[in-house]
Amino acid sequence: MVLNFIAMKYFTLALAALVSFTLNAQNVQRESISVEYISRPSEPLPAGVTTYNVVVNQSYRDQFEAELEQWEIDTQLAQETYEAEMEAYNAKGTGAKILERALLDEKKPQLVLPRKPVATERLFEPGIISSKIDMQGMTRTEGGATVTIEIQYFESSAPEDAQQEIKDKEGNVSYKYYRTMKYRQPVRFTLQLPDGSIVIDEVLTSSENFTTHTSDKYTSKSALNKSWNPTSVNNRLSQMSVEAGCVAINSILNDRFCFSQKTRPMTIYHAKTKKKVDYTDLNNAALDMKMAMEKYIDRPEEATEGIRACVAVWEQVLTEADFENKKARINRKMAGLLYLNLINANIWLEDYDRVDALFDEMRRLDTKKSAEGTADGLDTFSEDQRRRKEINS
Repeated sequence: MVLNFIAMKYFTLALAALVSFTLNAQNVQRESISVEYISRPSEPLPAGVTTYNVVVNQSYRDQFEAELEQWEIDTQLAQETYEAEMEAYNAKGTGAKILERALLDEKKPQLVLPRKPVATERLFEPGIISSKIDMQGMTRTEGGATVTIEIQYFESSAPEDAQQEIKDKEGNVSYKYYRTMKYRQPVRFTLQLPDGSIVIDEVLTSSENFTTHTSDKYTSKSALNKSWNPTSVNNRLSQMSVEAGCVAINSILNDRFCFSQKTRPMTIYHAKTKKKVDYTDLNNAALDMKMAMEKYIDRPEEATEGIRACVAVWEQVLTEADFENKKARINRKMAGLLYLNLINANIWLEDYDRVDALFDEMRRLDTKKSAEGTADGLDTFSEDQRRRKEINS
């Protein structure tokens, strides 16, 4: 059984809903853990593609650097023109200079330099942006796959002023003033294989997807105007957008193409031992399961052995379930919990057929109906795990 390579596509399953399972709150005990595991790629790269490099382009940086280059050319030309004119001017005699000034209104040559361009958008350092991409399990070097990130132009609407009315307990009215604007910073990224084929080409922000920025609120319009620096606001929003984009790009690349380390929450259920009811077996199994999952990456064989031992306990305990007796040690409420434990455990054991069978049993038997609702999403997760394992085999 291979335990090191288990994956899921963006873990959005509603496992948090487990804590709302409607059972006797005095009996139910929960062990919440965070499982570290290696996620298989959903779209594995061809065999032999084990390296990658990152190229970062910025549309405005290219434009700005072209403007700077032209400014340097124009500056040099202006300097050379001035020096040539001065040389010709100095070669003339004093009388000729006075006559030309009187008759032709010609004056001494002046050096007029072009204005140096000033950046109107935030300029991103390619090295800093590229360092945010880490395709886990692959080596970063030239000659392999190429991730290209294109930071497109920052776009924003004209800011709009607004005010908020505030009433105190005495009914007095005051106002706070603020400013809003809409903006977006599209980021496009591609992944190109060594043979030239492109396996992903996406833009993170669509043409309709603008975000609304709202400034802090101030007691006067003058204070608002004083605080509002358009360049500073645009730079900050641009940086936030690009950094968030890099996080999303890194997640997408790793989920689809890499064997990457991830974490996911899991809840293990057991019960509180009372004078008349002993749940020591379930308590020990919950603790053993927690310890087994802590070894899931580093000591997979021990983890497998520990999980299987817990599965054996839960399956044995289920045989004593009494669905008609609410006071039974394993009543239908507790049985529902044990099914959830078993489903989770068998997902980690990669026994997906057994997971399907457990779902069928849970749905047929008279367990607490909310147990099935609590497990909502686990069947989809199990199928995704199965598919990732098969496609990487």
